[in-house]
Amino acid sequence: MRRARRLGALAVSVLAAATALGSPASADTVQSFHTSLDPASVRESMRYLVENYGVSEPEALRRLELQTDSLKLDELLRRDRGAEYGGMWLDQDKGQLVVAMTKPSAAEPYLKAMPARSAVRTQQVQHSLQQLTAAKERVAAKVGAGPEAVYLPSVSESENRVVLWERGWVAQQKAAVRAAAAETNAAHQAAAAEPGMVVSRVLKNPNALSTANVDLGFCHPLYCTNYGPMRGGIRLDMKRDNGTWGGCTSGFNLRSTGGGFPGKGWVLTAGHCMRTKTNNTPTQHNGNDVLQQHGIEKSSYPYDYAALPYVNDAASTQWLEGQTGRNRVLKYCRNGGMDSNGDTPCGAQATSVDEYITNARKLADIKAGYVVCASGTASSAVNYPDSVDSGAGAGYLVGTRCGRVLSTDVGINTDLCARPGDSGGPLFSQADHAALGILIGNQQSRSGPCQAGELNNYAPIETITTDLSERIASQGSTFAVITTPNG
Repeated sequence: MRRARRLGALAVSVLAAATALGSPASADTVQSFHTSLDPASVRESMRYLVENYGVSEPEALRRLELQTDSLKLDELLRRDRGAEYGGMWLDQDKGQLVVAMTKPSAAEPYLKAMPARSAVRTQQVQHSLQQLTAAKERVAAKVGAGPEAVYLPSVSESENRVVLWERGWVAQQKAAVRAAAAETNAAHQAAAAEPGMVVSRVLKNPNALSTANVDLGFCHPLYCTNYGPMRGGIRLDMKRDNGTWGGCTSGFNLRSTGGGFPGKGWVLTAGHCMRTKTNNTPTQHNGNDVLQQHGIEKSSYPYDYAALPYVNDAASTQWLEGQTGRNRVLKYCRNGGMDSNGDTPCGAQATSVDEYITNARKLADIKAGYVVCASGTASSAVNYPDSVDSGAGAGYLVGTRCGRVLSTDVGINTDLCARPGDSGGPLFSQADHAALGILIGNQQSRSGPCQAGELNNYAPIETITTDLSERIASQGSTFAVITTPNG
């Protein structure tokens, strides 16, 4: 009876899997774990599939429901068939879920419990996910994997192997630090050799001119002042040391608990957005001081993040603590322009709505083929003369775009379109309202409207919050994405 109660506790809303732990599963012992989705809640994701794979809206919805069901299937197979289960991914070309197994028959009772067995195919592999994960951990220990390491291992489920990734730029940075220290010492020695003739001073940056408090009557990605709480997908402007301004995008709202930062709110964006900025000028939105220029940050992918505290208590109250629904990202689409993006049609006019975030997914939960969405604020002064030009190039417009996960390694690789200024923006799943990661960069260095073959890389939210918590562990605090109704 106690065992039955424990198994009952594993049921999650409509996902009612009741396979007995440790006992052989049959078609009669695995109950249906299907979740139906409201088409309105996944409209942008459906349009991506319709436009890019030529499928009908019902078929697009079926694929998104299959994506949602795969999350529970992954959980069950890890739990009950760990010795045989090798991972999974979505094949969008065929509209099928692929389940890797060392012994395909072991998955059959679980697949028969799904709405359409024909929507899932098995692929026999040599190694289980448990074996691959153990190998990854062994390799990680040998190479000293971590935020400062040159080598980082990851599991590739589609290849059924562990890949050891070399971060060549980290090795170069370590060498550059030694060179920079030598150069600084040489400069100090040169100044000391000419007393009274050579002195060192800090150049003050001039105040840059910008247009503040543009109000379009709703929360626009570039102009959201006084329209509710801070959320992912709005512009953050940072002042460089040369006096110019650069733009990035807010990712997710974070909350630290316990220790030295109990109950403190933070805004997540990309760490590289803080480079070349030592002038202590507050980070702005729409011309208003909102966040401190620096917080807790790193800038070496996939450890490329900045958790920024609010500039003062008044800003914290205005943007977070005095608001409800602090767990959202902004969805915005717009008609017209060279890059109106048919994946997110707006209807009669451009508008914005909020996507509420109810959970955060681990990197291992994110599978190749999953449909995902991202919001960003990259822009050009040609299109938005009242805002800081982020370097996106004329014709690229701010807003939400949807695409799919191409693969995962130490990060999340997608076919989403992004430009300079989108960095730090949120990657999320409409199917299960989950925070997945933040944008770091792309592989093409493109400018202007989206083109075919886009490839962008996102830092996993799990990697970021884990590293943040470890960095301040001595102070007893931990970090998490705000996902409760009121944060």
